[in-house]
Amino acid sequence: MTKQFAVVAALSSCLLTGLFATNAWADWKVDSKASDFHFVTTKAGAAGTSTITEVHKFKDIDGSVGDNGKITLHVQTASVDTLVPLRNDRLREMLFNSAKFPTATFSGNVAMADINQLKAGDTLDVDVPGTLNLVGIAKPVTAKLRVVRLSGNRLLASTRESLVINANDYGLQPGVEALRSVMGLNVLSPSAPVDFSVVLTQQ
Repeated sequence: MTKQFAVVAALSSCLLTGLFATNAWADWKVDSKASDFHFVTTKAGAAGTSTITEVHKFKDIDGSVGDNGKITLHVQTASVDTLVPLRNDRLREMLFNSAKFPTATFSGNVAMADINQLKAGDTLDVDVPGTLNLVGIAKPVTAKLRVVRLSGNRLLASTRESLVINANDYGLQPGVEALRSVMGLNVLSPSAPVDFSVVLTQQ
């Protein structure tokens, strides 16, 4: 092997090593178009009538998982979609106060070493302790997730158990009561199960 060839081979090896290392430790970004974030409400009209359960969603979510395992998931509260425009407006103004608190954020940490070992089609159940910041109030929550490796650079993370969010924990009960009154309901539950299915793409 000539000296020049040896130098070229060494440089090529360094470049390839750097390239693969970069890919291995790149951040994962939320694919908003392929992801879903839903919550469920329960209400009843006149006293003695049956309760009605409805599923709603937020259309605008984003976030990332860093190479250190730090998770950040953002939900834009103004993107709430209940299929009823007037109800959307009421939730933005009377409950989420979206003008002042436009974003709800979940932050946590996950062991990336375990996820990096997944092959396409493999699944991994993880419990992710973290913090939910909603209308300026942060509370600890634990997200029970199932992670699926879709392909080399795509993951699917979804709740395997619903997160139950109580309005009282975030000072939202006055807003719930105001909504109940303006809609003429006898019951509007202060608790809402939350589920999400998030696709992440490695950058």
